[in-house]
Amino acid sequence: MSTTTNKSLTSIAFERIRNDILLGILRPSERLKIHALNEHYGIGATAVREALSRLVTDGLVESEDQKGFCVGAVSREDLIDLTETRIAIESMALRKSIELGNLDWEAQVLSSYHRLSRTPAPTTIENHAAWAQAHRQFHESLIAQCGSPWLLRLCATLYDKSERYRNLAERNTRPDLRDTINEHRDLMQAIAMDRNAERSQALLAAHFRETTELTLRVGFTGDSLAAAHPAREASNAN
Repeated sequence: MSTTTNKSLTSIAFERIRNDILLGILRPSERLKIHALNEHYGIGATAVREALSRLVTDGLVESEDQKGFCVGAVSREDLIDLTETRIAIESMALRKSIELGNLDWEAQVLSSYHRLSRTPAPTTIENHAAWAQAHRQFHESLIAQCGSPWLLRLCATLYDKSERYRNLAERNTRPDLRDTINEHRDLMQAIAMDRNAERSQALLAAHFRETTELTLRVGFTGDSLAAAHPAREASNAN
C-alpha cells in the first residue's frame, strides 16, 4: 500500500471513529479493539491504529500500556471546566467579531439563525444531523469575523467537546425543558443587530451554562446508545 493511500485510509478512520465518539455512539471509557473496529469500518488495522493514536492527541481516546485504547472518559468536573473555558475563549472571539463584522457578516448571522429556527429540533435520529449542522453553522457565524485563525480553531475544538456531552445527554432530554429558539434569537439580535458586546457575552455565557446544567441534570452516560454500534458486539465477544 502506498504512503498516500495509507494516509487517506488513516484520515477516513480518524473521521469515522471521531464522529462516533462525538455522537456518543462509542461510549465514554469503552474499550476500542483494533480488530472489531477494523471489521466494522472496513479499514485496515494499521490505519485504525494510527487513527486512534491521533485521537489520543485530541483527547477523545485514551491509551494505556498493555491495555490498548479506550474512549476518553467524561465527568461532571470536566464538563464544568470545559464550559467555563469555552465561555472565556468564545466571548473573546465574539467581541472581536462584533468589532470587525461588516454588513455581509450581519447577513450571514441572520441567515444562519433563520435556517436554524426553521430546522426541526433533534427529537429523532433522522433529523439530528440536519439540526446539528444548522446549530453549528449558527454558532460559527457569530464569531466568523473575529479575525483570528487561532481563536476560531480553539472555538471549534471546544465546540466539538461540548457537543459530545450534549449528544450523550440528548436521549434523556425533553425538548420542552428549554426554549432554544428564543435563546438563539436573542443572541442573533444582540450580536448582529444591536452590536452590544456586553449583552452578547452575557447571553452567550447563559446559553452555554444552561446547556451544561441541563446535561448534568439529565445525565450523560450514553447508556441508551448501547446497541447502536455494530463493532460493540464483536468487541465484547473477544
